[in-house]
Amino acid sequence: MSDFLCVSIRIPKSGSSSLARVLEQAFADRRIFFLPHTLDRDGELSALQRARFLRSRVQNLFRHYRAITIATAFDRIEKEARGGDLISGGHVDFLTLRANIARPLKIITLFREPVARALSEYNYSRESYQKKHFLGRIDAAILPKAAGRYSFEGYLDYLLEHRHIYGDVASRYVGWNGTEPIGDFFANHVFHAGILEDANSFVHGLSEKMGRAVSFPHENRTEQVSAESVSRAERSRIEKLFARDFEIYAWQKARV
Repeated sequence: MSDFLCVSIRIPKSGSSSLARVLEQAFADRRIFFLPHTLDRDGELSALQRARFLRSRVQNLFRHYRAITIATAFDRIEKEARGGDLISGGHVDFLTLRANIARPLKIITLFREPVARALSEYNYSRESYQKKHFLGRIDAAILPKAAGRYSFEGYLDYLLEHRHIYGDVASRYVGWNGTEPIGDFFANHVFHAGILEDANSFVHGLSEKMGRAVSFPHENRTEQVSAESVSRAERSRIEKLFARDFEIYAWQKARV
């Protein structure tokens, strides 16, 4: 592991907060470099959302680096990181990091069954939108706005209208385009991966690789659940939205 940097790929609504806590334990004796979100899906639809994304990025960069451009963070990582260190922080995507960091990189990530992930995202987004006051709703991200407006089926229809942006979210974050054989992709780019549904196996394997015991916390429980199960029509929509995600999840699950 000494010749590459590890990258925490926190796929939304896939135990991403818990993954961050696990990696804080696992890399306690190594340096952890912060990066803010790198994948601005909402900004592909709206200039206002793009401005919102950049505002948040600048705030986080200034907090961690006293800088306002992400290039500064990439430069610091290039110069200061040692093999075996970790890049973590926001929801970063692997392709952006590979394009901006010349050092060898390896992924650590958790996948989640796509139907469960879609339900969780809808319930979380809807709850967060409903808790906002009027001005907060105006400034909200696109997915909470859609979840707050539509039923689960209507929400999925909205995502399908913008499938090129919101489809195959897990595959997009890890950088798998569906053409490279999954086994080759994992062999070339993944240090450690697992599935949220078997978090114990994930932390056991990571503990062995890192030589230290780590535990898996459970966080970010959604209090108000608007959708608990999916109909046949809803599942069909989810399968269209996340076809590659089903494939990569099944591959990883078979290796747990």
